[in-house]
Amino acid sequence: MTPFEPEAPLGIEPSPALTLRHRLTQGKSRFQVIVATALVWIMDTRLVWRLEQHHMVANTFSPLLNTMEQASTALFLVVSVGLAVALYRSKNRALFLWGLIYLVFSLLQVVANVLSMVATASSAKGGGLTTLWDVAAVYMGSVIVFMFIYIFLDVTTPGGAFVWPSRDGEPAPTPHIIDYLFISLNVNSTYGPTSEAVISRATKLFMALQVLLAILMFTVLIARSVSA
Repeated sequence: MTPFEPEAPLGIEPSPALTLRHRLTQGKSRFQVIVATALVWIMDTRLVWRLEQHHMVANTFSPLLNTMEQASTALFLVVSVGLAVALYRSKNRALFLWGLIYLVFSLLQVVANVLSMVATASSAKGGGLTTLWDVAAVYMGSVIVFMFIYIFLDVTTPGGAFVWPSRDGEPAPTPHIIDYLFISLNVNSTYGPTSEAVISRATKLFMALQVLLAILMFTVLIARSVSA
């Protein structure tokens, strides 16, 4: 996979992914990209803190999550500076690298949260279904992180990672964040394809990982629901 798709030749309609990439790396959208990275970091940091406060984290995973939380804070500051410089100086390769580093670490945090829930599934005793909030929080955290992963894969894959459907006689629409959220929710809940076709092998591998994590979360949900 190359860092970014080359520019479309003159007279040829650019792909939806290329159009989206232009929008994200120009104008006010550059600030929105930085804000999005901040929201992911804040969401995960608050989630880990809440899980530890309510003793939803297994003792074997608590040191790991604490270490990752401290590392994520330092990483967020470094990546934010790197992203800002790369965005405003139009350094595509640097932007690709910083985005990749941050998303990989965010994914590792999601995996750690899911594994921690699995480790506490048999010991966590609930007093009602309201005690299952942590499962829902980790579930939505997974959806959001994978949504950003799919955006990243689509704008960095030559030709795009997805084939976006269009009406007859009309050009393919430029994807929106809602489209990627829809894909991520579908993968996390139905394990089936959406209306968008996946043509990137790397994206298929990440979808397979998301499905496996979703299965683990649903397993924890069932186990905890029975105990509640």
